[in-house]
Amino acid sequence: MHVVFVGGGGTVGSTAAYSLACERPDVEISLCDVDGDAAWGHATDLRHARCHAGHALGTASVAGEVSSVEPGPAAVAGADCVVVTASVPRPPAGGERGGRDTYWPANGELADEIAGWLAETDPCPVLAVTNPVDRVLARLHEGTGWPRERFVGYSLSETARVADAIARRLDVDPATVECPVLGEHGEHIVPAFSRATVGGSPLDLSADARQAVTEYARSIPYDVIQKRGGTDSSRWVTGRGTALIVEALLGAEPAGPVCLSTPLAGEYGIEDVALGVPVVLSAAGVERIVEWDLAPAEREALETAARAVAEAT
Repeated sequence: MHVVFVGGGGTVGSTAAYSLACERPDVEISLCDVDGDAAWGHATDLRHARCHAGHALGTASVAGEVSSVEPGPAAVAGADCVVVTASVPRPPAGGERGGRDTYWPANGELADEIAGWLAETDPCPVLAVTNPVDRVLARLHEGTGWPRERFVGYSLSETARVADAIARRLDVDPATVECPVLGEHGEHIVPAFSRATVGGSPLDLSADARQAVTEYARSIPYDVIQKRGGTDSSRWVTGRGTALIVEALLGAEPAGPVCLSTPLAGEYGIEDVALGVPVVLSAAGVERIVEWDLAPAEREALETAARAVAEAT
């Protein structure tokens, strides 16, 4: 299996590639980046990380190669999965609340270029991580002409952050918290509190507590950026989440449902926009979109998110 990280020389791309390399030592990984030196350096370091299997403390065999590749159509030819993390440099306001929007339309133009590469090869699952994710994913879909089922956009960080906020508020193990997050990968997130559980039992939070959890998920990534410094990001949660999605896309059996962005064509009454909804993943991409019964307020928030993404495109 061969996974190509377009933007693999950057912070998020290299972190996601590292997570995947450790979890799946059998997978071939290629890092593609306009900064060829950075891509080569990360690829070499990742290859060495896998070689820890070669001593008494190692636990895994190594079958997959790790390499860097030059940008262009040849970089993605024959890939089993393409992960797009490439981005223009962070704009001045990119590290502030709502900063994902400042990357548009520059990252949209970058997506058009990458879509041109993809259009020259056979369809495979494409995972967009580049911000603003929902709009970038739609541009990749439009630019390739591939079936929409091949495209998913990253949004698992919100689900992880919501689980953390609920677990800390209730003093429980976050592994027992399940609260899926639909909507935009940005300000218009839609935590599905009506479907949330803790230890298998329905979640009971006041309206104020729900609002506090939602605001935490919206603001905490920018707090992380401010504390780490303007050139860094919340790369660990994104890198790990990205690797988990890739592993599901490489799997033989469908996995999910999990909330990820995908182009919609009437599901939830929404068309012509990519948005986070529950999907079942397989080696082909999106096996199917699951339409949950949401609370009226959640349904309204999802429709608001769709309008916001459409108007910003």
